[in-house]
Order: sequence, then C-alpha cells, then structure tokens
Amino acid sequence: MNDLDGTLAAIDASIAASAGDAEQLLVDLVACRSVNPLQPGVDAADYEGGERRANQVLAEALRPLGFDLNWVEEAEGRPNLVAVRPGRGGGRSLALNGHIDTVAPQQGRFDDPWKAVIEDGYLYGLGATDMKAGHAAMWLAAKALRDTGVTLAGDLHIHSVVGEETMSHEIGTTAVLKAGYTVDGALVPEPTSPEPRVLDISNVAAGNYLFSLTVRGKSAHWAARNLAIRAGGSGDAIGVNAIDKAVYVYHAMRQLEEQWAFSKTHPAFPPGAFIIHPGVLRADVGVEAAPFFPDRARIDYLLSFPPGNTSEQIRAEIEHHIRTASELDPWLREHPVEFTWTDTWPPAYTDPDSDFVRQMMAERARLASADARVNPLAAPVTAAAQSDANFYEAMGIPALVCGPGDVRRAHAADERVLLENIALSAAFLARAALAWCNSQQQSSDGRFGH
Repeated sequence: MNDLDGTLAAIDASIAASAGDAEQLLVDLVACRSVNPLQPGVDAADYEGGERRANQVLAEALRPLGFDLNWVEEAEGRPNLVAVRPGRGGGRSLALNGHIDTVAPQQGRFDDPWKAVIEDGYLYGLGATDMKAGHAAMWLAAKALRDTGVTLAGDLHIHSVVGEETMSHEIGTTAVLKAGYTVDGALVPEPTSPEPRVLDISNVAAGNYLFSLTVRGKSAHWAARNLAIRAGGSGDAIGVNAIDKAVYVYHAMRQLEEQWAFSKTHPAFPPGAFIIHPGVLRADVGVEAAPFFPDRARIDYLLSFPPGNTSEQIRAEIEHHIRTASELDPWLREHPVEFTWTDTWPPAYTDPDSDFVRQMMAERARLASADARVNPLAAPVTAAAQSDANFYEAMGIPALVCGPGDVRRAHAADERVLLENIALSAAFLARAALAWCNSQQQSSDGRFGH
C-alpha cells in the first residue's frame, strides 16, 4: 500500500466511524425551518431567522475542524456562512457549496416536515435531499480530512448560502464571491443521480429566465362582446377583452417555442430541451368577475436556454418576437405588450477536457474502483436542474455538481435521502479536495506553476 492508498483508507475509516454524527447533523439541519422567505405563497414572518439558525448549526459543527468562520450578510437576517480551512500554500483552492434554504412544506405522509424520520435506510424531512444531505456530506468529508491529519496545500472553503430556491444569487453565492471569497474550483453536492445511480457528475446546466407579459384591454359590459367581435360591430371602440389579446400573445410565444426546437440546441441536451413555459395566467378588471371585459391580463413564464446564450440575448429575442407579432394586431400595435423581467439563472458549462473536470472524474473513478456501489461514469452528465454552480461559472470559476440524493425527490412531498449515499458523497468530496487542493495551477503552455 502506497502513501496515497493509506491516506484514502484512513479517510474512509473516519467517514465510516463518523457517519452517525453526520446523520445527526442532518437531523438537526432539517429541524431548522429554513424555508426561503421569498417563496411564493409564504408568509416571511413564519420563517424569519430559519436560514440563520441552520447556518449557525453548521458553523458550530465546523468550528472544531480547523475552519475560520466568516459571515456575508447581503440581506438583513439572512447571512451566508463562509468557512475557510487555510492551506499550507502552493495549491489550488476549492469551494464546497450548498444552499441552506428550502422550498415551502407540502402535505405528505408525515405531520411535521421538520422532524426527520428514518425508515428503511432513508431519512425523510424537508430539505433532506435538496440539499441538507449535501451539507452533511461536506462536513463529513472535512472531518475525515481533519481526523486523518491531512494538510491541504490550497484553501478549502465551505460556502453555505441563502436564496438559491428563488434564484436570489445576489444575496447568496454571488454575494459570497463578490465579498472576496473566490476559489479555483467549486463542487456543489446537490442531488445529481436518479436511484439506483449515485454520484453522477454534472458539468452543464441550462439557463433560465422568469418573466411576465402584461396585455392591456378595455373594460366593457360582458353583453357587448358580440358588438366587439362580430363583423359590422363597434370593435375596439366599445371594448377589448384582455384575455383575447393574451391568447394571441400566447400563440406567438408558442410559435417561438417551436422554433427553439431547432434554433436553440446544445450537444449535451436532447432536441427540444429548451422551452418557454407558461405557468400562470391572470385576467380581471380589478375584481374577479365574469360579467366584465377584463382590462388586463398577465402571463408568467419560465424559460430555459442553452449554454452559449446570455440572459440579455434571450431577453432581446423574446421582446423582438412579441413586438413583431404585435404589428399584425391593430390593438396590440397601439397598446404594446409590457414585459417584466425578474430572475435569471445563467447557463453553466465547464469544459469536460478542462483540468478541473479531468481531476474530478479521475477521483470519482478512483472511488468507483474501490466501492461497487458507485456506478461507472464515462463522462459528465447534464444537470436536471439549475444550481449555484451556474454562478461560479458566471464568475469564471470551473464548477461541477455531484452529491447525495435523487433529484426527483427534490421539491416533493415526503422528501428523502438514502443515508448511505451521504458517506459515499463525503468519500468523493474528500478525494476531490485532496487531489485539487494539492495540485498546482497549469499555465497555458501546459506547465505547472503559480
């Protein structure tokens, strides 16, 4: 057995010995009501301080492991935890990133979503998969490195952030990076693998954009509809039903979505992967009453788009398409559709031939060769959903997603995670930190140096 094999064996032994402590940490984190207060339909007062309490629990768990604890608070009462274990120098830095906020609870089998239940090897509870199991895995990996006396050359960061569930990166991951806690690479242990697969590595994710279209109409009595729509009637002079105009705009957007099946492509995604999803339609005249022509209608959309496109390009394309379509409708030509652009998530793509991806894939292969539960993986996979990895990529930092849990269980009632996968994830994260933080930056001519 060489020195590296001995170190890895000691790391795995530490992980096995501390798995119960990681399980208890997950129980404690689930108990924190860290629902994102900006979630739709949520009363923020009900969950005030929940993210802070969860990060405080994690901070206390990390304190004995040699981390310097720092806080970045861009939004009052919603601090991000930045834990840094300084390296000895001469290596590359790595961030392990996890969002501490969750979606709102749903009615399921269990009465209390914040009281963890363990059943048949699974831990059930709100945030178990998305993504407090990832936090437990980060802690378990850091503890194993500490227990075995490993001193990394580069700094090891743990970024436990707020705001991810509502795309509020400016108060979460982006705020942390802008505060100066930049790194040479990032791993986000979000769930990536549908069971029974484990620890798929994702290097690519679509971008998305949340926006609304508002169409104005002209209120009238419902009985005047025949005069408004029939030939020989008064037309727009008597009234315009905003729903009719919203349907026109909907069909124009649907036409663009069909075009995207051919114009928006990426080799990592199947044909037709990028969509323009209408999620909410509202129309009224100030009150919800059928005997009126509604004078306003709003459609809320969430779209996805491929790497190689920017949010600004997508926004310009949507607005141009709707303006062009509106030229064919006299009312919309004179009463333009109003756009409200809210949250956007940039796409992410880390080159599979990059040094970071090659090293992470090699460490996963090393783990798979030692543990039959880890399925072979020939190449990185496409992420099923967005994550904060996108925002590291947006700042020029290579980032990958690989963590415990089944992504299909995220945002679902009776959310659960297979407990043994936390230890597997920790084994990968520890190997990743050991390899990356002890390596040197490669220059453009292929040589290594600082």
